[in-house]
Amino acid sequence: MRFCAIILLAALPLAALLQGDAAAELTAIPQGDAAAQLTAISISPQPYGVNVHLAQDTVLAKAKAAGIEWIRIDVDWSVIEASKGRFSYGEVDRVVNYAAAKGLSVYASIGSTPGWANGKKGKTYPAGNVNDWKSFVTRTVTRYKSKVKYWGIWNEPNLKLFFALGKDKFVQQVFLPGIQAIRAADPAAFIVGPELSHKTETGSEWYFWLKYILDNVGGHLDVISHHIYEDLGVYYMYELLEEGDKFIPAVKKIIEDSGQGGKPFWITETGWQTHKYSETMQANRYLEMLHTRARKNYPHKIFFYEIIDDSRPGVDPFGILRSNLEAKPAYNTYRDYIAGLLPDPGNPDDEKINKKCYAEQTAGNGAPTKQNPALRSLYQARDFLRGYSATASASVDLYYSWNEDFLAIALADSRVCRLGRQLLEQAQRFLDGGDWRVLDQPLPGELHRLAASLAAIIQSEYPDSPLAPLARWAQRNMELIGRSPLRDLLEFYLKEEIRALRTCR
Repeated sequence: MRFCAIILLAALPLAALLQGDAAAELTAIPQGDAAAQLTAISISPQPYGVNVHLAQDTVLAKAKAAGIEWIRIDVDWSVIEASKGRFSYGEVDRVVNYAAAKGLSVYASIGSTPGWANGKKGKTYPAGNVNDWKSFVTRTVTRYKSKVKYWGIWNEPNLKLFFALGKDKFVQQVFLPGIQAIRAADPAAFIVGPELSHKTETGSEWYFWLKYILDNVGGHLDVISHHIYEDLGVYYMYELLEEGDKFIPAVKKIIEDSGQGGKPFWITETGWQTHKYSETMQANRYLEMLHTRARKNYPHKIFFYEIIDDSRPGVDPFGILRSNLEAKPAYNTYRDYIAGLLPDPGNPDDEKINKKCYAEQTAGNGAPTKQNPALRSLYQARDFLRGYSATASASVDLYYSWNEDFLAIALADSRVCRLGRQLLEQAQRFLDGGDWRVLDQPLPGELHRLAASLAAIIQSEYPDSPLAPLARWAQRNMELIGRSPLRDLLEFYLKEEIRALRTCR
C-alpha cells in the first residue's frame, strides 16, 4: 500500500484511490454518455444489502427506512420476453425507478430462459441460439445502464433447480456470452458472480464449479460472489469461508488460488428462516453476522435473504418483515445496527479507519491497524511524506481532499476500478522492500502508462467531475512525469503546480 506514497510523489493522488481487477484486460475508452450516466446514478459505498426480488414499493420503502442502501433484484428473461419480441419490463422499471428516486443502489441478477428460446425445455435450460440470450442481455443492460451498474448472471447455476446442465455448458452458453453482452452494452458496468450455492451434493459441488469458473473466466469478473446458509451459525459459516473443513477447501482459498484474491468478495444470499428458528434467534444471528463482518471487513458486501416473507404456501419465511409488512426483530436489529445503535464491544472506535479514504478502507481487508501490516505501511508512507517537504505534504493533502469525489467514479465505473488494481500491483512491485531510494528513479513504464490511461478516462468521460482539472493537469505533464526522478518532480519541476492545485481545490 506504499503505492499511495509513490503516486503522491508523482502528484497523481487520484490513482491511489482505486480498487479493481488486475487480471481483466483493459477495455478501450469509448466515447459517449458516461459523464451523463454519472450524474444520473450514485453508488453507495455501504456494505449492507437485502434481497428484494421485485417487491412492491411499500416493501422497498421499508428497506430504505432501515437504512439499507443496496437491493438485489431479479431480471427474469422468461417473464419479460415470454413471447419472442414482445417485452414486458414494467415491474423491473418500477423497482429500478423507485431505487433511483430513493437513492438505493441496485444489484440486478439476470437469467432464466423463456420456452420459445429453447424448445420449451423449461427456464433452467439455456437458449438454443446463444444470440437470443445475448440480445436480451444487451437490450436489458442498455435500458438500465444509467441506473444499474452491477450485474449478476443467473442464480445458483450449480443447482439443477436453476440450471439443468453442467458447469462447462453454463460457462460457454450462458456466462461468457452474458459477460460479453454486458461489456458491449455498458463498458463501465461491474460484473458480479458466479452466485453459486454452497452445496456439496454430487453434481452441485460448489468448489468444483467455483474453481472451474474462476480458472476459465474469472478474469472477466469485477466482484466474486457466493451464497451460503449455515444452520450452525455465523462462526461456522466463517470457518467454511476462510478455513474450510477436513475434506473441502475454503471459499477464500479457491478464490486466491485462481488469482482473483484481490477482488471484492460479496455474499449475495445468506439468512435464517423463522419456521426453523425463532424470530429472536434470527435477529441474534443477524447481529452476530454484522459484527463479524465489520471486524473483518469481509465479505465486502452482504445481501441478507430476504426483505419480506413469501406468502406462497410451503415457502420458508426468511424475511425480516412478515408478509403483512410487520417488522420481525431482525428488521429492527438491522436498522439499529446500521444507525450505529448496536456497537460491537469487541471492536472499539479508536481502531476504526478513515472512512473517507478509499485506500485505507480497502488496505488489508480493512482490519484494525494493529492487525494490518498494509495499513501500517500506508500510514508510514503518509507520515514520511508529511515530514519530507512542504510540497510532499501538500501532495498528501491533495490525496485526501479528492477521495470522496473519486470514490463516486470508482464505484460507478468498472474500467476505473480495473485500472486502479493494476496501478496498485505495479506500484507495490516498484516499492517492494521499502527502500526510499526509489525517489531517485522515474516511474516504471507500465505504471506510467496505467496512470496516463486513468487520467484519459477521467478527462474524456467525466469532464464535469471535480477531478477533471486534475486529470487535465496530469495529462499535460505526463511526459515529464514519465522521464523525471520522483524527487525532481516533487521539489523542482512541479512544485509550483502542486501548490496551485492545492489552492484551487
